Amino acid sequence: MLPEQYGRILTREDFRLFAELKALVALAESGSMERAARDLYLTPSAFTRRIQRLEMELGVVLLDRHFKPPKITQWGFEVLAKGRSILSSLSDLKSSTAKGSAPTGPFRLGFSHAVAQPEIAPVIVELGNRFPLLRPTILNDVSSQLLARLRLGELEGAVVVLPIGTVPPDDLEGGTLALERMQPVEARSSAPGKSAQSAEFYRRSWILNPAGCLVREEIKRRVERLGAPLAIAAELHSPGLQLSLTAGNVGVGILRTGFVRTHALRSRLRVIDHPEFNLSVRIAFFRGRYLGAREKVAMELQQMLVKHFKAVAS
Repeated sequence: MLPEQYGRILTREDFRLFAELKALVALAESGSMERAARDLYLTPSAFTRRIQRLEMELGVVLLDRHFKPPKITQWGFEVLAKGRSILSSLSDLKSSTAKGSAPTGPFRLGFSHAVAQPEIAPVIVELGNRFPLLRPTILNDVSSQLLARLRLGELEGAVVVLPIGTVPPDDLEGGTLALERMQPVEARSSAPGKSAQSAEFYRRSWILNPAGCLVREEIKRRVERLGAPLAIAAELHSPGLQLSLTAGNVGVGILRTGFVRTHALRSRLRVIDHPEFNLSVRIAFFRGRYLGAREKVAMELQQMLVKHFKAVAS
């Protein structure tokens, strides 16, 4: 059996084994020990010694020397298949780290629920078009979890939403994509109270993201600071469903200005103006550490996202 290459430090004998496997592969591809030796810039005797050492280390006969030239045995073909796989993996590793190599493999990208909307799809599609060897994997979560997964190396990039008062993480590379106001809104069908009553809208039930959302936590702090407990009518991640329920007078919501402005139900909503709820958010992109060739992907994606949010705001 071939020695296990993973889970321990490779020894000098392991590295020598790579050269010996390369000799066997060269023999199978050339059909001649002389040509294989020449292809590897070895003398015939040095080439023969490599094959013999490989047989000794593995404890099997790889060549049937009763034939001229020797033929590869059944054991030899099994070792040949595994050897090709090992050498191919090494070649892929070298290619993936070579300067200027095309980014390949998975690219795990997370979006905050607030921005994981249909209009972001063209950016993801364009990313795949620019890097055809890449395999983008998309997920969404609350911003705090996305940042945690970036730090653990479980994501290559994440688009998050942070309240302006929140200090952006200084241990991750990235930048701001847009700054946007959040608007408290209610249904136009709700009875507009007098100014004194309207000022206490925050005592009504809210439609917010589930616990863990940084914007929700900020709303909770502000409501409690005004002397009322936070009452929840619905907690769900979909901004579209939040807006629909708000328009149906299920509760009070707070949503991104740009999202409200372009939504089909905007005419059924009334913006609430309250000094304690002048809340703005930072939409930002952060990328993971040690991305190698995929660093280029992350940098281009950040530029694409900046253009996207600039176009949305205009």
